[in-house]
Amino acid sequence: MSPTVSPRGSVLPLTRAGVWILFVLALANGAFLYLLPSRALTDYAWAIKPPVDAAFIGAGFLAGTLATGLVLFGTSRWRSLQVLPPALWVLATTLAAATLIHHDKFKFGYPPTWGWVIVYAGVPFAIPFLVARQRRNAEPEPPADPGLLGVRVLSAIAGAAMILGAAALYLFPGDVAPHWPWALTPLLGRAVAAWYAMVGTMLVSCALLLRRPSEAFIPYATLAAWCLLLLALPLLHPGDVSGAGVYVGGMAALLALAVLALARAVPAVRRGGL
Repeated sequence: MSPTVSPRGSVLPLTRAGVWILFVLALANGAFLYLLPSRALTDYAWAIKPPVDAAFIGAGFLAGTLATGLVLFGTSRWRSLQVLPPALWVLATTLAAATLIHHDKFKFGYPPTWGWVIVYAGVPFAIPFLVARQRRNAEPEPPADPGLLGVRVLSAIAGAAMILGAAALYLFPGDVAPHWPWALTPLLGRAVAAWYAMVGTMLVSCALLLRRPSEAFIPYATLAAWCLLLLALPLLHPGDVSGAGVYVGGMAALLALAVLALARAVPAVRRGGL
């Protein structure tokens, strides 16, 4: 019997297995941190307070649950998710570095903390390996759809701005954090910056790699979910948040970009699938 060969351009079984792991981890972390943020003070890898900080991190995990769920249950095409690995690599690498920088804040006597360490130490190495395998099995790159040009240009601008802002907060949390709409310790400032850097990287990747409208569905549906979850934070945690006008405006602008992209992606998905 000859071994089974995955169709060219499909998500390989090992990649899909990795996505399953990320899906479970994202769902567990996201549900806990977003729905029970006050518990993160005592029952997480490090003490997170005020609760809005835990909810912010939880929002990122919940958006990641949507992304990985769409990959697992909605598509078998590598091109539909290829913009996600660079973003995940940035998130994992920056959070791993933050863990090293602030190792004294972590509860290494608490078993789940070691799960955090293993995941963020391993993902930066696993992603390049999986992506290299996928690229060896990739389909030929299609021509770029001219209808995506506006989305790609806006994504490049927004993504670059987010990466620059995230870099400032990550490198200089003591200087930038006082201007944030809720309290941030240096560790939490770097954690918040890691999520913004991840989304900024995803948008830049979209600007560079998107070719078909259907390929925009997963990243921009993820972006829309993240924006909605974050826009809810001032309403859910009014005692923790103040002076959030710039924050709300920025998230609303990103949501508008997501809606614009989805307006082009959804019809294409209906016609030809994800």
